[in-house]
Amino acid sequence: MTEQEILDKISHYKFYHIIQLTDTIATPGNPIYVPAQNLCLQMMEKLDLRDKRVLDVGCRDGLFSFKAESLGAREVIGIDNDLSAPATEFLIPFFNSAVKMVQINLYDMTAARFGLFDIVLFPGVLYHLRYPFWGLKILRDLIKPGGDLIIETAVWRGESRNAFLFCPVGDESPYEPSSCTFFNEKGLRDTLASLGFATYAVEYIPEKGGWRRMRKQWLRQIKTCLSGNRPPIRHVARAVLHCTYRGLDRNSRYISYWEGEHTIHSTIGG
Repeated sequence: MTEQEILDKISHYKFYHIIQLTDTIATPGNPIYVPAQNLCLQMMEKLDLRDKRVLDVGCRDGLFSFKAESLGAREVIGIDNDLSAPATEFLIPFFNSAVKMVQINLYDMTAARFGLFDIVLFPGVLYHLRYPFWGLKILRDLIKPGGDLIIETAVWRGESRNAFLFCPVGDESPYEPSSCTFFNEKGLRDTLASLGFATYAVEYIPEKGGWRRMRKQWLRQIKTCLSGNRPPIRHVARAVLHCTYRGLDRNSRYISYWEGEHTIHSTIGG
């Protein structure tokens, strides 16, 4: 295709991702999300994707799917509950890509249908989940023991010593109403640990203003708490986590309690 033909073709679509097509042409996606996406791409480059099965959850236009393929993945499946026409009709043919994209909700994913994956990419989705624990459990059930999970999400920075989940409704969200799940870092790490994941790295996008901005926010929070007027939670930051699934002891007392049937009460009473 000539450059003009490419420009004419992409003008018919609405893109989410900015994906480089030639040295001079990229898809006209949203630049707001680029810093978080770049952090996720950098984390992917630290992994060995050669000959791996990769699942891209919330794949949209396929930025991470195509990246995984370029890094040597044997098979890449992207899922989204709003499948991207630009990806399926233009980008996959343009790149002569073997990436497969399926329109499906995360909660409907099963290993029986899709098999197990070596690597699961989960960028920009977790904070949209109204049922986050169940969503993470589904991902766990799709990953091979020893497999990697990369999560890019918004993290609430207001607490560090205790595990918290902030789950706003409507205008209380720091973003918009579909953004309804904001773990703090300890809450997300602990939740992942309870599902059998070890978190090896957490990287944040540097915030503008750095230490001075954070200091002002802390002072403001202290002042409002002392006054008894708690403001809405607005301080969230984007982070990328690299986790590895270590497996679970299915006979564990708590796993059987949370996920199956048990005899705990019959045995010990109470």
